Amino acid sequence: MAMNFLVSALALLATSVQGQSIAKWTEPTSTVEYNLAIPEAAAAPFDVYLSIVAPINVTYAAVAFGGCMLRSPLLVAWKNDTNILASPRWAVEYHPPALYNETSVVVYKSSTVNATHWKANLLCTGCSSWLGGSVKALGSATFGWGVSSHPLGTPASVNSSIPYHDVGKGHFTLNITSARNSASAFDTLKSSQ
Repeated sequence: MAMNFLVSALALLATSVQGQSIAKWTEPTSTVEYNLAIPEAAAAPFDVYLSIVAPINVTYAAVAFGGCMLRSPLLVAWKNDTNILASPRWAVEYHPPALYNETSVVVYKSSTVNATHWKANLLCTGCSSWLGGSVKALGSATFGWGVSSHPLGTPASVNSSIPYHDVGKGHFTLNITSARNSASAFDTLKSSQ
């Protein structure tokens, strides 16, 4: 009994010492959850940690870092069997977005698929700053979202065509200040994935 209490107390201590700041928003219709963390920085560019948790019937979920699908980096994530894929995209008109080579994305091994949900744990380099805009480093930041239940053209490929977001699309605002982490806390978040 005393040993279990000690283990629990140590686990709690490790969580509070290691605790990172992550801002969260859940889209009410699809229940897709978006979790975002950034390092402390005066301004973009900075890496963005993004975790997307979606019900199994969601074929993809996307984030637009400029608040709108047009002319800002998009990050689209989906499951393929038991794997998670993510693809950076860009759109100049309201058509399926093209691959975007100005960003890179890491899909962490901690990403999962189970019987009810899939989870994409991602790190995006290049998503916070682009020609014509950037993600704020402090205060309120607006992001766009899109969710679909339509099948992807080639779900095993990051080059897959992306169907229309039939479940919904819109905007959400996060207090980006609450997502800021010290350099060491952000490094710990990245290395723990």
